[in-house]
Amino acid sequence: MMTVFFQQMLNGVIQGCIYALIALGLSLIFGILEMANFAHGEFYMLGAFMALFSVQFLHVPFFVAMLIAMGGMTLFGILIERSVFRPIVGKPLINSMLLSFGLSTALANAALFFFGADPQKIESGLARIRFRTFGLHITGERLAILVLSIVLVLLLAWFIQYTRTGKSMRAIAQDRVAAQLAGINVGRIYAITFAVAGALAAAAGTMVGAMFFVSPEMGLSVVLKSFVIVILGGFGNIRGVIFAAILIGLLESLGGGYISYAYKDAYPFLLLVVLFILRPQGLTGGGRS
Repeated sequence: MMTVFFQQMLNGVIQGCIYALIALGLSLIFGILEMANFAHGEFYMLGAFMALFSVQFLHVPFFVAMLIAMGGMTLFGILIERSVFRPIVGKPLINSMLLSFGLSTALANAALFFFGADPQKIESGLARIRFRTFGLHITGERLAILVLSIVLVLLLAWFIQYTRTGKSMRAIAQDRVAAQLAGINVGRIYAITFAVAGALAAAAGTMVGAMFFVSPEMGLSVVLKSFVIVILGGFGNIRGVIFAAILIGLLESLGGGYISYAYKDAYPFLLLVVLFILRPQGLTGGGRS
């Protein structure tokens, strides 16, 4: 019985790592641009398709395909920021919500038209690798998710904390006007923010596509859960977002294992309702980090 419990815990942490990569991009965009990007799920979906076609048509190894997808979505993120979001900087939040929702619908339907509705799997070769320790099972795919997620989160934390660009990001998140007066190129930082968010989403999409499937509608439920995670962790609070993502992953895994997987997608929203009642300031007080 305890082995089953710890297996569910492990699965939940791995799922939470995926959510963290996606939600961190949302958190960065909101914290720096003060915009809500409902199309972020489609960044995740398009990144997965880029990796899929890199494997299928370019015949590159899985991890090379992931790098191609991350690079492609980095450029796509910059393009979307410049063409779609830049014109509404400083406008009310509802503008970015409506605009990104429309963009999300357009991208999802374009993917459906070009790629078809049938789910496809990214062949990674990792499924054949299996580990068993202390009674716990972990596949190569899940281990890759765990390791790569930790590496990417640590790289992001280092980038934001110690690089000049990262310090500029934090300055803009604190006070955009003061950052401009200090000589920071705000437009450049906005583009980099979308680039980083796109790369993280692509990495998550590639790993999920290898473990499960890639499909045009895969972004919808993930982006909704990611918004729940950002709300729980606090807008712009990176540590809070990571904590909330792991919590949601554990909740889904344990709830699915001990209650029912049929309600798995409802558990994060139930937690959000309970939190609004008991702790409306969020799990970490809602502050930025």
